[in-house]
Amino acid sequence: MKSIYKIPHTIILTLLMLFGTALSLSAQSDQSKGNQTISFKVYGVCDDCKERIESAAMDSKGVKKAEWDKQSNVLVLVGSPKMDKMKVAKSVSKAGYHSEYMEADEKAFAKLPGCCQYEDGVEKH
Repeated sequence: MKSIYKIPHTIILTLLMLFGTALSLSAQSDQSKGNQTISFKVYGVCDDCKERIESAAMDSKGVKKAEWDKQSNVLVLVGSPKMDKMKVAKSVSKAGYHSEYMEADEKAFAKLPGCCQYEDGVEKH
C-alpha cells in the first residue's frame, strides 16, 4: 500500500537544518549574555549547610545562581564574566566551609551548629 503522505527528502533536510540553526542560535544567545558556569567542591553535611553555602556564594560579585549538591559536595555557579571562583571560595570560607581552593575560616567554622561541623566526622544528614 502506498502512502499518500510522502514528504520529499529535501523538505525533511531543510527542516532539520532550520531546527539545527535555531538550536545553535539559542546557544549563542546564552553565551552572548556573558554567562559562565563554574563548579568546585565545597564540603558540608546537610540542608542547612546547603542554604549557608549557596547564600555565601550569592554574596560574591557576578554570581547569578548557586546550587550546592549535598551528596557530591559540588557547588555549581552561573554568573557574569565578573564572577571569580577564588572570591566565591573566600566568601564560602567566611561562612565556615572549606572548598578545594580554600580552608574554612576557623572562627566561622566554630560558630556552625554542632551537626554541621563536618571535620568532626559528622555524617551527611
